[in-house]
Amino acid sequence: MFSLILFFNVNSQNVSRLISSETNYEEAIQNVPINVLYDSDEYFVHVFSSNVSVKLSGANRIQLNKEVDPDTRDFSVVADLTKLSSGTHEVRLKTKNLASSLFATIEPETISVTIEKREKKQFDVSPVLSSTTSNNGLKIGEMSVEPAKVEITTGENTMKEIDRVVASVDTSKLSTDQESVQAQIQALNSSGEALPIQSEPQNVTVSFEIQTPSKEVSLYPIQEGQLPAAVESVKIDLSRTKATITGLQSALDQIDSIGVPVDVSQIQGTVKKLIDVPVSDNYQVNPKTVSAQVTPVFKNAQESESSNANHSSSSEKEDSSEAASSVDSTSSQSSTTESSAESTTQSTN
Repeated sequence: MFSLILFFNVNSQNVSRLISSETNYEEAIQNVPINVLYDSDEYFVHVFSSNVSVKLSGANRIQLNKEVDPDTRDFSVVADLTKLSSGTHEVRLKTKNLASSLFATIEPETISVTIEKREKKQFDVSPVLSSTTSNNGLKIGEMSVEPAKVEITTGENTMKEIDRVVASVDTSKLSTDQESVQAQIQALNSSGEALPIQSEPQNVTVSFEIQTPSKEVSLYPIQEGQLPAAVESVKIDLSRTKATITGLQSALDQIDSIGVPVDVSQIQGTVKKLIDVPVSDNYQVNPKTVSAQVTPVFKNAQESESSNANHSSSSEKEDSSEAASSVDSTSSQSSTTESSAESTTQSTN
């Protein structure tokens, strides 16, 4: 009788499932945390898997829903290391505080853990930029850390592997209007691999200077608006043909020149205008304004010049004709004189 009672007590969950005529319900729960039981004052534990999957089944739907919800859950998954010594071990996982009407299957059933003697030591912290993230085209200047030292807790063997302690800055989250950022502490070995540690504090404040990239580009005028009827064309001269732009490197790489729009629709004579140099959200420009001198060329002025040129050409032709006539007259008179002289000579003879 005692043996039967003991058997049914130990296997109550399985027996209840076998003899129950009610429908069984099942739910799969992901990322259930593992509660590791050990002497944290003496040991430091590396757990190679911190979460598991649990499949719950049972006839009581209300109880099942309660355990599925993490806010109302009573059960937990535990790894009991209290009877283990230093070293690496495979530990079987168990459920704790699970209702007798439910049955649990844990995946994986075991985890690997390393147990080491606990050690503490202070380290200087070096700020570093994360090599796995983009810096959004920003250039980071000098950086400083507060506090400059942290206390690292880990196993005695792991402590010997620590080459440096760093505060890794995620540069993808930086912007030009920031002066500091919170960064997580990491302990690295000589190969740059992160080691399992506990840090006090876990995060530090990294202050930095952002050196915004800059570039010199050319400026050129862009004529805007329709010319007045009396104006044939205009000449536009900018007071500056170069400007410096600052902003994201990705934006700067795409810009070599900036067009400055100049409105000529109301031009009546030579004028000077102060024009804003166009900017965008990705860059700023210096100077922000330039002076543009606009000189119109009028249609009447061109016609007048053409008329004067034609008149000058006609006068030159008339002068040439008169000169030619004068030469011909002189030549005729010379011929007459020579003929008279010949006649006189013949008469004398």
